[in-house]
Amino acid sequence: MNKKITTLSSIAALLMGSSLALAHQTALDGSIEVPAGSSGYLNAGGSAVRTGEGDCLTSGSFSDDEVVNACVGIDDSAVAEAEPTPEPEPAPAPEPVKKEPIVTTATLGGEALFATGSSELSDTSEQSMANLVSQLEKFQEISSIEVVGHTDSTGSNALNQSLSEARAASVQAYLSAAFPDAAISSSGMGEDNPVATNSTSDGREQNRRVEVQVTAKSITE
Repeated sequence: MNKKITTLSSIAALLMGSSLALAHQTALDGSIEVPAGSSGYLNAGGSAVRTGEGDCLTSGSFSDDEVVNACVGIDDSAVAEAEPTPEPEPAPAPEPVKKEPIVTTATLGGEALFATGSSELSDTSEQSMANLVSQLEKFQEISSIEVVGHTDSTGSNALNQSLSEARAASVQAYLSAAFPDAAISSSGMGEDNPVATNSTSDGREQNRRVEVQVTAKSITE
């Protein structure tokens, strides 16, 4: 706490008085420097004169403009508080990875589904269709299912085209019942897109088929 001395004679008394007074009014260890030319504080050799309690003694001409921070409990030697480090800008959110849709095709042999020359699903095709539905149930968020019928080259082109379309439509109807929310279409390619030679019975059997293409967002392994 600052103690104001109001007269020059009081100042002289403090500086030149009894040894008891000097014991309480000399600069203590850890001296506080008074700015050159300041008359607001009593000083000895440029260091503020302090009481035994550590208070700086002021003169009658003291004004608030001459306050020395250390005399009011603020350490002049302390480094000015550093400006807070600005928070780093948050990293931009990573761009969502765009996943390509899954497109896959299941192929069913025509003989496993239909009698010769027929487009109606046979009694023995139930297991084949059940297996197909089980495969498709692994797909999540199916956007479309496309059914395409194919034949071998036996018979006329027009007959084969019509038979391939009718067989694809039968499979489409079955799948529509199993997946009512999926967009399902059907078409026929007749004998125009063989996967094997039509010169052998084995090749013709491979060509008589129904392909089911599914497009979905993901698949459960």
